[in-house]
Amino acid sequence: MKKDMIIKRFTIKNFGKIHDKTMELSPGINVLYGENESGKTTVHTFLKSMFYGIQRQRGKAARTDTYSTYEPWENPVVFGGTLWFENGGKNFRLTRNFYKGDQSSEFLCEDDGEILDLDKGDLDAVLGGVSEVVYENTVSVAQLKSVTGQDLVRELQNYMASYQGTGDSELDIGRAMQMLKMSRKGYQVQAQKQQKETEKEKEKLSANMDYICNEMQNLKEQKEDLRAREESLHMTEESDGEAILDDRIDKIRKNQTSFYATMLATVIVALGGIFALGRMMPGSVMPRVVVGILGLLALGWEFIHIRNLSEELERRKRMKVRWVQKQEKMRWNRENLDEALKEKEKALENLRTDYQEMQENVYLPLAQEMEIEALNLAMETISKLSSNIHKYVGEGLRRRTSQILSEITGGRYTEVLMDEGLHMMVNTEERTVPLANLSRGTMEQIYFALRMAAGEVLCGRERFPVILDDVFGMYDEERLAAVLRWLHKEQRQVIISTCHKREMEILKKEEIPYNRLTL
Repeated sequence: MKKDMIIKRFTIKNFGKIHDKTMELSPGINVLYGENESGKTTVHTFLKSMFYGIQRQRGKAARTDTYSTYEPWENPVVFGGTLWFENGGKNFRLTRNFYKGDQSSEFLCEDDGEILDLDKGDLDAVLGGVSEVVYENTVSVAQLKSVTGQDLVRELQNYMASYQGTGDSELDIGRAMQMLKMSRKGYQVQAQKQQKETEKEKEKLSANMDYICNEMQNLKEQKEDLRAREESLHMTEESDGEAILDDRIDKIRKNQTSFYATMLATVIVALGGIFALGRMMPGSVMPRVVVGILGLLALGWEFIHIRNLSEELERRKRMKVRWVQKQEKMRWNRENLDEALKEKEKALENLRTDYQEMQENVYLPLAQEMEIEALNLAMETISKLSSNIHKYVGEGLRRRTSQILSEITGGRYTEVLMDEGLHMMVNTEERTVPLANLSRGTMEQIYFALRMAAGEVLCGRERFPVILDDVFGMYDEERLAAVLRWLHKEQRQVIISTCHKREMEILKKEEIPYNRLTL
């Protein structure tokens, strides 16, 4: 059987608006009465802070965190108090000072005088490992003042569905699914952007390949045109134009040599003829003159022909020089065209390789697609868990919630149900009623039953005190009386904070003993 934790008394030295306030608590029902803004929530926060400390936030969040909200205006170096409580059959005294410049604590077991160490987890061990999250989601209950009816339906469904046996009912399946969907959407956008960039890159590569192919075709046409010009000038390997020109020059030189010999022969013949005629006709001058004239005419014609041959030879030499220059220029052009064509072929090969690699990568999953696949798997897993959660999760919680709900509603609602779609309903003797069709007061009763059941299931060996901070604002007198009777029957310590006197009036009417505390 579980043992109850009992808060015996506490002294608020300096916390928020409360200073030097000591309160003695009884093991049963305690009613903390005070007007609005009198400090009831401050007491609520003080008790939680004594058990779990105050975690300071960073940045802008620090302006409204618990520390800043409850830091005293006067004498802030004294910020805390002392708590006396019994747990596991032993009595403890816990003192804390939360001031940031002088944080200190003392945890004493009064039965044997042993000083325990908070930093080593001694308080956590005494509390049975009950985390702050469990505490806030079970035995420490505040009024749902700002929660609408539809929000409360969602809160109840999530509270039941997210219970995993660890007590951290922070898991909101709907919110988790929404966050996963948002993450998936982000990766989908990235994947689409990556795919568009890939398509643009492929289009760019394709355009570059087309451009280079056109340039290569132009270079090939230039080579064909150059080859045609080389053939017309006999500059190809098949037709050696230089040999043709050399042959023509050799022929002219041979003609020159022949004509030089002819001129020599003409001179010899003319001189010989003149000499012979002088011997044959000593007194005759005319024949010799005629022979001389004929010889001179022959020499003149031969001289003219030789001069023409010399001019033709020089023209042929100049033609060869120009031919050789054109040949060198065409060979340089051909080499440049060949080199440019090789460069284009290499560039085209590289582009085709890049395009092929990109085309092959299309069939490989992107990093974003792998993330999307992982998110889809997570969402599928959560969906499966959600659809089957009622079969294996929280059955003990559901049964205990149903039992408490039946007791505080006088048997009107006997069972809490939840289908595979996580839609909660309550069972009456005649029919099942969807949560959304219930009154706000009934939904708050279900919420209360859930919290009490979760507290019993999750709070370890000892039952923690139930702290109810203005919880019953939406309860009518009948519902409130039923809850108070149930709390009294459970024989556990309860601290009810209220700004109304009707709780005390109903307790008196029901003859339920209670301890009144006044702020």
